Amino acid sequence: MSGSGPDKETAGPAEGSYPGPMAYASLGMLNAVCLLGGCVLGWLADRALGTLPLFLFVGLVGGGVVGVLGTRAELRRYNR
Repeated sequence: MSGSGPDKETAGPAEGSYPGPMAYASLGMLNAVCLLGGCVLGWLADRALGTLPLFLFVGLVGGGVVGVLGTRAELRRYNR
């Protein structure tokens, strides 16, 4: 019966193959930890060098970049 419906191979991922809600919650936690860690490290560097808020902002941007790269790597793992 050709054309009567979608093939099983092209219908999409099988049910249950998507990551659960906890996987997405872990992505949020990953980003929060990266941002917070970058801010704390930047603040500590600023305190030691007396340059507040220069390294705080550098740490914020660095933490954001690390968070995005980590999220990208995790999403690629889920999409395989």
